[in-house]
Amino acid sequence: MPSNNEILQLLARWDRQQEGYIKQREERFNIMFDILGTTLGNNFTVIDAACGPGSLSCRLLERFPEAKVIAIDADVMLLEMAKVSLAPYADRAILIEADLSNEIWRDKVIEAANTLKVGKPSALVSTTALHWLSPGALAEFYGVVGELLMPGGIFMNGDHMRFDSRWPTLNSLSLSIRKQIEQEAVTNGEDDWDTWWMRASQITQLASLKERRDAFYTSKKTKRQTSGEDCSVDFHIAALRHAGFNEVGTIWQYLDNYVIFGRLPKINA
Repeated sequence: MPSNNEILQLLARWDRQQEGYIKQREERFNIMFDILGTTLGNNFTVIDAACGPGSLSCRLLERFPEAKVIAIDADVMLLEMAKVSLAPYADRAILIEADLSNEIWRDKVIEAANTLKVGKPSALVSTTALHWLSPGALAEFYGVVGELLMPGGIFMNGDHMRFDSRWPTLNSLSLSIRKQIEQEAVTNGEDDWDTWWMRASQITQLASLKERRDAFYTSKKTKRQTSGEDCSVDFHIAALRHAGFNEVGTIWQYLDNYVIFGRLPKINA
């Protein structure tokens, strides 16, 4: 279909736009996959939280031909794109429309796992997304993750996690380098965030969903924390420990760009 071809072209622009924001994006994906493969083998079920257009899910399903993915997002335009990108893996992937700040997403995951005929998922992964949650919503989200995953289940989140007031030099340096990378990408002809969304709204298949998308975000009081933006890595680690993860730490870092890891006890107490 012509519209699907347009979406595939837009997906390629999405990847380049994201790489203009996170230069080490593929490296970050690969370290997460290395850990999944080493700890879980090849046959596992993973939740892709705030999956966007399916970038991480597609790469994961290609690398692990026996794996299954439950991909979740509240953005209906990005989910429509994920439907196209994940079409080759339709027998191993389920897409869910759900807001991660509303605990109903837990019930939808359980339903999807039953549809896939698997037990509790082995892992939950997320990239460049959870910073949209407020600190309170993030802590509640981690609590739900701890309940959803099987014993020994793995959590990994790749995202920007700000340096707080203890690290003014590193905070300033991180913001400066991030802005420089974005400017270089735009200078080289890649889309910035607003330009990419303008393109998306011009594709009929996606434009029909724009009103629903806009209504969702308008209903949210804020789309990100206004006091200092992203939570610090210390907050994420403390929240994961509180949620029951006993192995928690950083597995990859470039300035304020982290991948944090958590693993539940293998046998429930």
